[in-house]
Amino acid sequence: MKNRVTVTVGGLEYNILADDDPEYVKKTAELVDRRLREMKQAGALSSMTAAVMAALNIADDYYKSQLAAESLRGQVREYADEAAALRAEVAKLKKLLAALPA
Repeated sequence: MKNRVTVTVGGLEYNILADDDPEYVKKTAELVDRRLREMKQAGALSSMTAAVMAALNIADDYYKSQLAAESLRGQVREYADEAAALRAEVAKLKKLLAALPA
C-alpha cells in the first residue's frame, strides 16, 4: 500500500508516494533538508549547487557505509570459519580422549 507523505526540503513542500513507513520517509527528507541547510550555511551557494553538494555528501556517506558493511561481513565470515575450525578441533580431541584407556 502506498503512503502519501508531505515533507519539506529546502523550504519547499513535496508530496511523496511511498511504500515505506511515513516516519521513515520523513526521516530521510529531514536528512536531505539538514544536509542542504549545511551546504547553504557553508558558503554562498545557489540552491542547485547546494543540492548537488548535499547529494554528493549523502552519496559519500552511503558508499563509505557500504564499504564498512562489507568489511564487517568479511570479519564475520572469518570468525565463522575460525569457529568451524575450532569445532572440528574439539570434535577431534573428544575422539582422542574417548580412545584413551581409563
